Amino acid sequence: MKKIIRLALAVLLATSGMVIANKSEAQANITVSFSVFHDNLQTHGRWVNHPKYGQIWIYGQAGFIPYRTAGHWVYTQYGWTWVSDYDWGWATFHYGRWAYESNFGWFWVPGYEWSPAWVSWRTGGDYYGWAPLGPGLDISVSVGSAIPAERWVFVPRRYISNPGANHYYVSNTKNVTIIKNTTVINNTNVTKVSNRNVTYFAGPKKEDVERDTKAKVDVMDVRNDSKPGKVVVDNSRKTVNIYKPDIDEKTVNNNQKPENNNNANNNDKTKKPPAKQQNPKPKPKPKPSTENKPNDKKNDR
Repeated sequence: MKKIIRLALAVLLATSGMVIANKSEAQANITVSFSVFHDNLQTHGRWVNHPKYGQIWIYGQAGFIPYRTAGHWVYTQYGWTWVSDYDWGWATFHYGRWAYESNFGWFWVPGYEWSPAWVSWRTGGDYYGWAPLGPGLDISVSVGSAIPAERWVFVPRRYISNPGANHYYVSNTKNVTIIKNTTVINNTNVTKVSNRNVTYFAGPKKEDVERDTKAKVDVMDVRNDSKPGKVVVDNSRKTVNIYKPDIDEKTVNNNQKPENNNNANNNDKTKKPPAKQQNPKPKPKPKPSTENKPNDKKNDR
């Protein structure tokens, strides 16, 4: 009887080990080249060279606003995580930064650090608000005044976790007034990306949202998808499946070099041959050409 019990325990432990190993395997990130962004986004928008940021990506849809159009928030182990309805949302809302310029419109600057969302958060009165963190805006600085008022998205607190929250967004014409009555949420989290710690704003605390919405907030588990595609939320299993590979930092600089810098280097190379061609000019004169030969040999030595 004891032998049967020991055998059963051994089988149970072995099976448990296999389950844990399989789960770890599924959760493990793979490392890919920085070109994964270019390869997967080029059919959804256009890549353009920016004089400051190098290669940037533009979606170009009329009325598109990042972290506002076609998506919603879910709460995960990382904090408030943006779930985009776009097939390419796995990349542009979790890596890199969004910026706006009149001659480009909204554009995305690629980056290799993953986050549930690269945004700043505010709260006050009856509102929660968020806005894209542009390139160069670090969470260690006060971003409230660095982000123009019209870039903020505000929603009544009770709708923050609602998949249809976009129906309740406040018109940005009221943003100036709302901003005066709100403060930045400095709730930060740290996640490990490619063996380095990445700090980001996690948004309002779960307990605060539960108090505001008078409803329990489920903590969803972010699972790593095996290939690029639309983010899938499985409410029955409380999971968010998203492609989130580790980006090989060694490939970042090579892929972000602005085209005009490459052209400048090529132009420098083409300027050298004409300078060398000036030496043969004396050759048509017989005497100077013979006198120059010994000198050339001396120089060679």
